Amino acid sequence: MAVTERFHDRVAVVVEDHVAEVRLARPKQHNGLDWPMIDGLLTAQHRLVELAKEGDEGLRAVILGGEGDSFCAGLDMGAIMGEPTRLPTLLEADAAGVNTVQRLALGWREVGVPVIAALHGHVYGGGLQIALGADIRVSHPEARLALLEIVWGIIPDMGISVTASDIRGDVLRELAWTGRKVTGEEALALGLVTRLADDPWRTARDIATAVAERSPRAVAAARELFTLAPDMPPRERLALEARLQHGLLGGEEQLEAVAARLAGRQPRF
Repeated sequence: MAVTERFHDRVAVVVEDHVAEVRLARPKQHNGLDWPMIDGLLTAQHRLVELAKEGDEGLRAVILGGEGDSFCAGLDMGAIMGEPTRLPTLLEADAAGVNTVQRLALGWREVGVPVIAALHGHVYGGGLQIALGADIRVSHPEARLALLEIVWGIIPDMGISVTASDIRGDVLRELAWTGRKVTGEEALALGLVTRLADDPWRTARDIATAVAERSPRAVAAARELFTLAPDMPPRERLALEARLQHGLLGGEEQLEAVAARLAGRQPRF
């Protein structure tokens, strides 16, 4: 049975069959980031972390999208600047050295399960940076993506130095220096998104469902491998592969995967 929660009247979370659907819910403003939206996203991230820790009944995948005509048009600068006393809190770092705006993007990587972003309409500034925090990005071909911070006289600072580390540096420089808007099709060619779909939400849902049907321990191990390996020397990467595989082989979930495959049935995890 689906369970629905809303956070600060800006973010809706629906959980069903081990998959959480997270929707930014400020459609008339193209889901622009005002203070309640920021608070809602951070609270939703904390809630998802809790759900992912619930063992067999917990989360296995998350879909992240926006209601209405857009994913997220970035910071609603008028609304943000309208509360000047809160401005310093945006750059206050927590014990892990991550500040509030960085947490909006990096927080998805701490949920503990794969996060798939469904992108359509405007994906600007902070909206694009939030999307970069997801593991996979599915975009409509005609979506418009941009790093618009430069037009406000600032730089992208929502963890992009981490989340975009696998994107070509010259691509990031051009987009960050000019604020140029690219379509979903060009974004795919530039490496900003994973794949295109006429219905990004449905495709993201299909991916999340497929992930949720696989061994949770194997998915977690693969996620750990692909997250940690790039920063390791080759020998340490190989050792990590072997250690993670050792923890899977002969385990309950791996044996169930083999048994189900041989019997021609769906595995039960």
